[in-house]
Amino acid sequence: MQRPVGRSLWLAFTIVVVGFGWAYASILLAIPAFLILGLALPIFWGIKRPRYLAIAGVVVIVLVAPIVGALYTQQILAPAAPAASSPTAPDGHLGSVLQNANVAPFQGSTSTNFTWSVTIFPKYFGNASLTPSSLHLYLSTCPGATSNNSVNCIGVSYLFKELNQTVPANLSPAKNYTYTFHWTIGVLGIWDWQMSLELNNSSNVSNPAFVFLVGDPTYNSIEGPVVGDFGQIFESFLGDLYFYSALLLGLPFYFVLLLWMYLKQRERRRKEERQRSAGPIPPTSSGSGPGPPAAPLAADAGKAAGPPPGEAACPNCGAVVYPAEAKCWKCGSALPGGAAVPSKPLPPG
Repeated sequence: MQRPVGRSLWLAFTIVVVGFGWAYASILLAIPAFLILGLALPIFWGIKRPRYLAIAGVVVIVLVAPIVGALYTQQILAPAAPAASSPTAPDGHLGSVLQNANVAPFQGSTSTNFTWSVTIFPKYFGNASLTPSSLHLYLSTCPGATSNNSVNCIGVSYLFKELNQTVPANLSPAKNYTYTFHWTIGVLGIWDWQMSLELNNSSNVSNPAFVFLVGDPTYNSIEGPVVGDFGQIFESFLGDLYFYSALLLGLPFYFVLLLWMYLKQRERRRKEERQRSAGPIPPTSSGSGPGPPAAPLAADAGKAAGPPPGEAACPNCGAVVYPAEAKCWKCGSALPGGAAVPSKPLPPG
């Protein structure tokens, strides 16, 4: 991790984990993954330069968006499975009234004539008072929309188209009936659709019943068709991915980075304050500061032990006496023969 190659490999690993976690799981998984792989582990391994961490975060945010966009586009271009209505009451009785609903082709251009088909099974109506009336196809760029003012799309601008066909009331329960719709959408984008079979109720004429296909669990819609190629679909939502990448990944990342920098700076200031309050550090022989005074050289040891030239020592008390004195100034003992004559007189003490 301390070498450039190791850092580059770890950065690439972080981008892949965050991107795939976002695309195949949720952005809520990508956020903690980014914080752990992009901040916690590098700091734990000793990569603590804020500038490097900040630049690495920008690289991840910039590269994750196109990776997620490519994975999203690949998922979107995968055809949806055929849909059916619920096999249980009130939409069905021991089986689905609407089955094998699909669109072909799943991907096309603005000039493609798309075909939707569905098979009706009258034997599963389960209520003799219900008779078919019409079959409806709802197309929209807002998932789950079945009208121009769908509750699923409040505050959202979307395209909507409804196609319908009349269905005879006397369908034989012993037969199955397949109906198709054809339409050239002519507008690039990712579309969603839904179908419903309207049933007249002889016991309540003013309140018809509707049998819908079972779509996704959120909007009850079926994805498709996709109008445009890979590049066009990828480009259509790349800007939104960059926005969410900067907002949902970038803000938590840089907030935590700034918080960590603040805590480290405060810890550094407190350490410096403790050192100042403790006073200067006494010098040690092993430290970098000045050591104790050097011991006198061996050649000077003998000179330091006795009195310097021009002085004499009292034989009784050892006090230093002046030359030619008869008695010691300290203890009064006689100095036999007088003190030694110095080479030069001592200064007055």
